[in-house]
Amino acid sequence: MRTAPTGRRSLLTLSALFISSASFISSVSAAPVLEEVLVTAQKRSESTQDIPVAVTGLSGDSLDKLGFDSAVDIGAQVPNMQVSGAYGEVQPIFSIRGVSMSDYSSNQASPIGVYVDEAYLGPTYSHGASFFDVERLEVLRGPQGTLYGKNTTGGAINIITRTPRFDGEGSRYLKAGAGNFGATTLEAGAEAELIPGTLAARLSGKIKQDDGWMEIKGQSEDGAATDFRGGRLALNWLINDRWDAVFKYTVSKNDGTSTPPKGEGRTPTPDGNDIDYTGYSRPKSLGFHEVESNASGDLNTRTDLSVLTINYNADNYTLTSVSSYLDADYYQEQDTDGGPKGLLEILWASDSQSYSQDLRFTSAFDGMFNIIAGLYYGFEDLAMHNTYLIFSDFPDPRVVLAKPDTLGDAPYLIDVGQVVHRMDVEKESAAAYTQMRFDFTANFGMDIGLRYTRDTNTMPYLNLSRYTDDGEPVGTWVPGNPTGVDNGWIRLDSNSALAILSNPATLSAATAGGYTHGPFTTASAPELESTEKEWTGKIGVDYRFSEEWMAYASYSKGYRAGSFNGGVYYVSRTIDGGAYAAPEYIDAYEVGFKADLLDNSMRLNAAAFYYDYTDQQFINVVGISNFLENAGASSIKGVEAELWARATERLTLQMAVGFLETEFSELSLANTETLDDPDDQVDLSGNELISAPAVNASVSADYDILLTDSGYLSVNANASYQGDQWFSAYNDRNGYGEIRQDAYWLINGRLGWYANDGSYSVSLWGKNLTDEEYHVYALNLQANFGFDEYIAGPPRTYGVEVSYNF
Repeated sequence: MRTAPTGRRSLLTLSALFISSASFISSVSAAPVLEEVLVTAQKRSESTQDIPVAVTGLSGDSLDKLGFDSAVDIGAQVPNMQVSGAYGEVQPIFSIRGVSMSDYSSNQASPIGVYVDEAYLGPTYSHGASFFDVERLEVLRGPQGTLYGKNTTGGAINIITRTPRFDGEGSRYLKAGAGNFGATTLEAGAEAELIPGTLAARLSGKIKQDDGWMEIKGQSEDGAATDFRGGRLALNWLINDRWDAVFKYTVSKNDGTSTPPKGEGRTPTPDGNDIDYTGYSRPKSLGFHEVESNASGDLNTRTDLSVLTINYNADNYTLTSVSSYLDADYYQEQDTDGGPKGLLEILWASDSQSYSQDLRFTSAFDGMFNIIAGLYYGFEDLAMHNTYLIFSDFPDPRVVLAKPDTLGDAPYLIDVGQVVHRMDVEKESAAAYTQMRFDFTANFGMDIGLRYTRDTNTMPYLNLSRYTDDGEPVGTWVPGNPTGVDNGWIRLDSNSALAILSNPATLSAATAGGYTHGPFTTASAPELESTEKEWTGKIGVDYRFSEEWMAYASYSKGYRAGSFNGGVYYVSRTIDGGAYAAPEYIDAYEVGFKADLLDNSMRLNAAAFYYDYTDQQFINVVGISNFLENAGASSIKGVEAELWARATERLTLQMAVGFLETEFSELSLANTETLDDPDDQVDLSGNELISAPAVNASVSADYDILLTDSGYLSVNANASYQGDQWFSAYNDRNGYGEIRQDAYWLINGRLGWYANDGSYSVSLWGKNLTDEEYHVYALNLQANFGFDEYIAGPPRTYGVEVSYNF
């Protein structure tokens, strides 16, 4: 297992910084108290310091101070968490404690559950659509196998939007901003009582536009542009003394542009260049955020979400119903090869409709025992339609000199055309759950959670067909491939390949038996279905040594349902033969403590954990195919700590640090350097997990520079650190050594003038102030395309924001 020296130095530096900061704060006397943070992470309103789970809660005011503008910003202040916007900020990819999602297929659910007002959002392209007018954000770390609508192995993110109030204290605001790259933003929220004391309504919305920060040479439109519009209607109805209901309807749309990747050729030629299979070599004159792309285009998402919450409030219990409906679709034109030639372009398209129903009983008994119990049902129907445009330009002859084994592919690559992949999946989940709380004494308690889940995944339609570059149908692989060869073609021997290249007229005859293996059809492969029945849950104990100190220990079991393979393959497959990735499981052991110190002016939370991770799902690219596979087994060890402190009336500090040690203990994958031998496997046991940096940290400081009778000038400086990480399970094996990201810091800041009565503020802000150059995603596509793909993180951005509260 590879550990970079920079990671060790950073670990020591960050540890010293954390300890010295805590020592400094402890030396300050008579500091003001910290604000209590209330969360509903366990389906009750509780202080973060009173619940024995690893949770980070951020209020809407904190999000504004930190400059959070989208879901991509979340990871900056949460230990052992990172968020990347490889597919735009409306489609964030989350990783918590080394549990991540590397699959870019739209039918795959994230191991990190995302909830908006308790409604589960399945499609990843809906996860960033509701991040405006936010009341509170909660991040739970660790498997969620009891209370939440969808079982997840990595954690849960709760986005709680603002609900109209009856006390006249509701938030009413208007924010406008402008920044570089032509950025403009406008966000507003207002509420009123329609029937005094009975019915209140709130309207909010957000518009965000920019020109994009990835320059495409020779094109009029840049990549990574945003054109987001969202609105929300919220109604709060106090029906009577017992019943209340809240309805929220959110609609959003983004008509931006795709973030074009950069293609780095990895095929060496006799003249000393490194090219992809069309002969393109990325010029060294291009900047980090510049590409030569011929096919990068739109990135469009649309999301409609309705959530209805009804409560019956008895004297010592509450009955709650949460009903939701989500309609979301997605379309992206991605120039995957990151160059000016037609090597690999993909059109991603997906449409999803889902609904869910959660019914639960929450007690408020006076004795030592309390309980939450409920029933959950969810259903999602998702249609996927992906088009792969392959080798629109001819291969470069120099590739055969560099890799003689590719000669047998050359005749086919002259006229591949398009591969169109259509798939429908239906996901049905039903569960019964309970979590019981036993307070044996005033200081000692126990939680026991249990959940039974039945997940049924059905694939009623699957078709993989070949078309010409002009879109004319040629033939179909699935269904109808009679050869049993799971590849786009049957590789020719060298003599046959040379004969065809010397006389191209013989191409059609030679490839007829091994190219598109069946007659064209839009019929479906046989319907497949898989049902899983799983018990998950948690047992934990906690002890409060004093009003200030609480320690806890827990065991929990998490599970993520299986998923149909959303990648390209060429023969009909069975459930056990590669069409389906089995469920993944985590057995998690955790100990931790929470402390409010120095008369509540300092808060320190820490945890240590061990995960036994089996059957982890991840994407594996082999040649021109990509497969959703299961790793045999892996382990994750880690520690993390969070510190908040009001050092003085003017200075507030927040710090977080996390350390991970991850390892695949059982994993064998295909050797992508020897595709002629499909049985050649590589033992990758001992490698580190994907997107699991050994060290990560964040620090934030708020300081009021100037105090006056009318207002105050305040600065926020915050920084986040991510250690070295791999983007592939191969790590540095078999040509994957560059599929990684070195450690980096991101430094942000905000300088604002705030009126004492809260009526207005004016702020200057900046993100990635040092203009750090880093990648958020990378993929090895050397086997059949000859290059590595990289997606860059955003450069330095800055702007001004004016906010008016009324």
